[in-house]
Amino acid sequence: MVPEQKKVLFISAPIGAGHIRAAQAVANALQEIDPTIQTQLANVFDFFNPRLGKGILKVYLKLLATFPQAYGAMYGWGNDSSLALFGRRQVSRYLAHRMQNYILKYNPSAIVCTHATPAGLIAHLCRQSGLKVPTFAIVTDFVVHRLWVYPEISRYYVAHETLRNFLDQHGVVPERTHAFGIPVDASFISNVAREHVLQGLDLPMDGKTVLIMGGGAGILPMADIIRECDSSNAPLRFIAVTGKNRKLFHELSVLQKRLSHPLRVLGFVNNIHELMSCADVLLSKPGGMTSAEALASGLPMIIFKPLPGQEEANTRFLTERQYAMRADTTQAVKMHLEKLISSSQDLEKMRRHVFQAGKNQAAKDIANHIILTTRTKKNNR
Repeated sequence: MVPEQKKVLFISAPIGAGHIRAAQAVANALQEIDPTIQTQLANVFDFFNPRLGKGILKVYLKLLATFPQAYGAMYGWGNDSSLALFGRRQVSRYLAHRMQNYILKYNPSAIVCTHATPAGLIAHLCRQSGLKVPTFAIVTDFVVHRLWVYPEISRYYVAHETLRNFLDQHGVVPERTHAFGIPVDASFISNVAREHVLQGLDLPMDGKTVLIMGGGAGILPMADIIRECDSSNAPLRFIAVTGKNRKLFHELSVLQKRLSHPLRVLGFVNNIHELMSCADVLLSKPGGMTSAEALASGLPMIIFKPLPGQEEANTRFLTERQYAMRADTTQAVKMHLEKLISSSQDLEKMRRHVFQAGKNQAAKDIANHIILTTRTKKNNR
């Protein structure tokens, strides 16, 4: 008798890279635990009309860049309004059938969602089309929005115990929720020689390294921040990651020649774990995945001007626990950097505190739990 093929389908969304990185981290952990497990990553936008998917992403990024208060208002409204929840069901009803044939063809033994939109579509299929596949939701922020909450989801994996309380208050019993942390790739918990990374970037060994990320979408004013901090007398060196933002890459490359402190400008990279390993401070927007990767790396954060919505919530979570500091102006960034760097002892103490907070085994814990839960459900049929 041929054993049944174990297949896990991950469905994410390209709204920020974090949702996809979380899916990849757990997929890698699953295959490390059991190489016979087949995994596949689907993008929820692939089930939309191509123009619709591109239009949604374009409007989303434009709204964040030009009118973040509107996004924040929509985020809050979606969390509180019964009309928003009704609208969510209508959208799910319209889009869910587009992914049904794909799921039936792939025939997964488990489905994992790392974004609220595919979680809603899967819940609709379970409710209306009788989909019986065990479904799992991985929340990639330090807050849970109500758009994540569906009774059809088998298990929820969240960053912290306080998020389990929120789910419990909204009808998801504690037995279905687990605070394993936000899953990060195993590379973030491996030992990387910082001297080797700095040498590869042709940066001096003395001084403190500030890693600046989050400029790919054009929301973080990297050039203004670097200009302000360059006037500091502190021994600083900067690594700026601009992602696929070519305009920003060019701007910083020109600026690089005028600075008194060393700056290395990088575009899209695949070695963020190495850059975090050689950094002393991370300056970034507070995306859930970036923050979780920083925690796993023991890297203190300075969060710049968080956007209303989940960024505000993530910032509140991180600053209340002293894993990060908030700066709403370039002057505040410089002040925080100088304060941290003036005392190596305080910086090292904060680094240890941050590292202890990182749930470095989250991807493996989630993968093991998915395997166990799927096996239990199958045996109970």
